[in-house]
Amino acid sequence: MTPRTNGIVFSVAQLRDHAYEHVASELKRLGMTDLAPSHGAILITLYREKALSLKELSIRINKKKSSTTELVDKLIRLGYVEKATSAEDQRVKLVGLTAKSLAHKKDFKVLSENVNGRVYKGFSIEEQQLFTDLLSRALKNY
Repeated sequence: MTPRTNGIVFSVAQLRDHAYEHVASELKRLGMTDLAPSHGAILITLYREKALSLKELSIRINKKKSSTTELVDKLIRLGYVEKATSAEDQRVKLVGLTAKSLAHKKDFKVLSENVNGRVYKGFSIEEQQLFTDLLSRALKNY
């Protein structure tokens, strides 16, 4: 029997859609109705990195700089992030967290663990690593 391999893009798209819906409902449950799942990628990245330039942030979340700027601008309006001038280079603006976003750090950690737990449910540690490695390799093809 030949394994079915031609539906991978559809399957990945479905996985993304389901994960997006799950994150949106979790944000709502946590009372963060003003945020979209795409904002979560920025906040989680900044929880790890503290502050990044827009260029570096767009690379980390794998979005165009214009899209990242739009998301960051909304997060600024909502009070989750702020921009500050870099001490090393006055031309560079760094995006950093505010007290409001830091107050939700634990919520985002739990949410992230919950989403990853759902994706990897029933997978061994080795399968999780293999799955991640294979998806990363496929992404590099684009």
